[in-house]
Amino acid sequence: MLAERIFNLTSFQEQYKKVLILSVSLTIEKLIWNSDKKILLEEINWDNLLGICSILCQSENPEHLEASLRIAQTVLLLEDSSDEQKGAAIFILIKLTNIPAYELAIKRDLISKDLINRLPLRLKFEINQAKIFNSININENIISVNRFQKNVYDKSLLNTSLSISAPTSAGKSFVLYQLLLEKIKSKKNIIYIVPTRSLISQVEKDINQFIEGHQLKNITITAVPRLATSKHNVYILTQERLHRLYLDNPGFRCEFILVDEAHKIDNGNRGILLERKLEEILMVNPNVEIFFSSPFTINPELLLDIIKSQNKKDVVNTEFVSVNQNLIYISQEKRNTLKWNLDLVTKKDSYHLGYIELPKSRRPVNESKKVGFIAWQLGFDKKANIIYANGAAEAEKYAKVLSSIYKEENIKNPSTKIDELIKVVKNYIHKDYILGKTLKNNVSIHYGNLPLLIREEIEKLFIEGDIDYLVCTSTLLEGMNLPAKSIFIRNPKRGKDNPLNESDFWNLAGRAGRWGKEFSGNIFCIEPHLWEIKPNPNKKKQSITKALDDLNRNEQSDFIEYIKDNSPRKIAEVKQNFEFAFNYYYTKFLNNKLDKSKFIEKQLEPLFKEIAKRIRIPKAIIENNPGISPIAQQELLEYFEEYNKDIRNLIPVYPEDENSYKEYISLIGRIGKTLALFPPQLNAYRSILILNWIKGYPLSKLILDSVKYYKKKEKKKSIDSICRDVMSEVENFARFRFVKESSCYIDILKYFLTQREEFEFLENIPDLGLWLEFGVYEETQVSFLSLGLSRQTSISLSELIPNSDLTKEEALQWIMEIDIETLDLSPILIEEINNIKQRQ
Repeated sequence: MLAERIFNLTSFQEQYKKVLILSVSLTIEKLIWNSDKKILLEEINWDNLLGICSILCQSENPEHLEASLRIAQTVLLLEDSSDEQKGAAIFILIKLTNIPAYELAIKRDLISKDLINRLPLRLKFEINQAKIFNSININENIISVNRFQKNVYDKSLLNTSLSISAPTSAGKSFVLYQLLLEKIKSKKNIIYIVPTRSLISQVEKDINQFIEGHQLKNITITAVPRLATSKHNVYILTQERLHRLYLDNPGFRCEFILVDEAHKIDNGNRGILLERKLEEILMVNPNVEIFFSSPFTINPELLLDIIKSQNKKDVVNTEFVSVNQNLIYISQEKRNTLKWNLDLVTKKDSYHLGYIELPKSRRPVNESKKVGFIAWQLGFDKKANIIYANGAAEAEKYAKVLSSIYKEENIKNPSTKIDELIKVVKNYIHKDYILGKTLKNNVSIHYGNLPLLIREEIEKLFIEGDIDYLVCTSTLLEGMNLPAKSIFIRNPKRGKDNPLNESDFWNLAGRAGRWGKEFSGNIFCIEPHLWEIKPNPNKKKQSITKALDDLNRNEQSDFIEYIKDNSPRKIAEVKQNFEFAFNYYYTKFLNNKLDKSKFIEKQLEPLFKEIAKRIRIPKAIIENNPGISPIAQQELLEYFEEYNKDIRNLIPVYPEDENSYKEYISLIGRIGKTLALFPPQLNAYRSILILNWIKGYPLSKLILDSVKYYKKKEKKKSIDSICRDVMSEVENFARFRFVKESSCYIDILKYFLTQREEFEFLENIPDLGLWLEFGVYEETQVSFLSLGLSRQTSISLSELIPNSDLTKEEALQWIMEIDIETLDLSPILIEEINNIKQRQ
């Protein structure tokens, strides 16, 4: 192949090496260069390279495409490039179907708008041909796309189901949203599945913007698992909310499902639940259309195995290159803690770029200062910097270091938007929480447990350039779309003791240099020789493994032993995947659907026959609670049956009940002895937390209560630590764990009361699940949430309305009629409300 022969020419490789060093060094302002820039430029024959790239850009080899892109973009960035050279670079970009890079060059005044019109006729013809071929028609609008996106679009027209895999910056979200618009026009119910709650708001906002841009009407976009009644409805749900939607609406029928970040089917208990819900939906409606989207995977076809119908299905698996990403190792000069060497690392070689020097006053005496000082030196004058931290506490430490430099340098923040966000942080978290202090200096933290409203505003201000440094945790791996010029990483982990594997590393690093926002992105790896899993320049595709398959392959004997031991709660606490797998297989057994050709299912059948002799819980209840062992459910029923006091004590009271505090201590205790293994010393604390959360109290009140609790116990704990702990308890216990267990408790309680013919008590049982997940219990508040408002805004508005039972339609009417500007609300809340009004 001609492209391969030219690419491997020694003369080309020697010049390309110099382009690599030059292009990356130009992005690092404070770099003390190892090579002489003038000599580098003299040794590069740009006309020769551009001629070669005109061939390489038509190849399918990712290395060829990456080289073409780098050379073309470097030509555009150099001041001395001639118009002819820039014209050739434009030609290459368009042949690469990288229109956003061409538009970015115009936006940054690197080329004139009319330069393309001055190209030779032959080049103009080829450019127009490439543009036409790589265009799609969406809602009667012609849209330019790249090669990968065009392939996705073409295959979507021919197939019912697709599994799509591409690198993080290839433009997956863009083309999927375009296809979603086409589906909306012909489907009544669409489900968009995301792996975590932290992604819901971003997807909801993105889809609303797309719909507004195309002026489509009679469409409901909702993240609340309640039946929508518009002509076209899009539900953006986690697998847990998807379960709730079908549980409350057994006859619900959806016609199209989009599973984003679908590789998360490997994620333990949540992956098992995702696979189970898809199987159940396909059982009821085998013709439902399903698209899977995952980043850079080797086997995306595995996801299509869930679909058993004969409908057409296909795979799009690409290594399409849209942005040059530079992997840079940073290491200390021997015996000099102020001098740090930078080396560009590629698949074939490493190139010493030079070094940076830290000021003498900034000795990196600990890890926080090391990361903070290096990130400042390399990123201050560039903005759009992301620092990866191993947890919220570490994120706060990095943010403190960077913030202190701003203070030391006397750099003021002129943004009124930042000032408003600081007010919200102080009002809704705590007046002394570190986030309010670091924001004053253009530095923010970002992690999943932060309140949605605050997290969204942080993301918005970072994208708009008001925040220079964003210190993130593993939430960034869940698909958060935050474009950055540079990412700083040191020995990354996921959780406490889990080093990032190669796939997760590149999923994280893919945020550097987002398509259409930057020409390239730098991935700064600090002291990579100390990492437990060293960053590998050779990007390896991730192999998708279903969580159930992983359990059967690696934990099968332990899993079977757990069932034989009657699913002990102690093991279930640390092995939630065992709980979900037990329920999954036992439900298959009850439905006579165990596949005896599979070794594990053959082994489980005799076990289940014995277990079934004991379990009297109805099949429907076991199915309704997929994350809880059938044996544990039976033990709760037996607890009820043996209860010899007033059975009304078993019924959860409403949050406003005068004895609710003591009642919920007892409720948490009962659940903690049967369905779970909750530490009893936390029951009182969690009772207060849950009640205040359900009542709609702001997070700040929950935190103040916790502060008082520690003072009363005479325990010393920092405000930052208390804030983190409360937010973690809200997200992980109140909104996730206790939702699951309390829902099961109520199901079994209702069955018990029905068996006893105590029908008069049934209507007094509250709907805890929905209240817990959303942190509200007035119908009006739930209606505001259904419109897309955050919890904080929904609660603030409900306080202005006497009627606590407004429907969604009535809540929307109230918003449309009220003059929001006259309300005493934060501008951030007002903007959120106005966004809802503008969509109508």
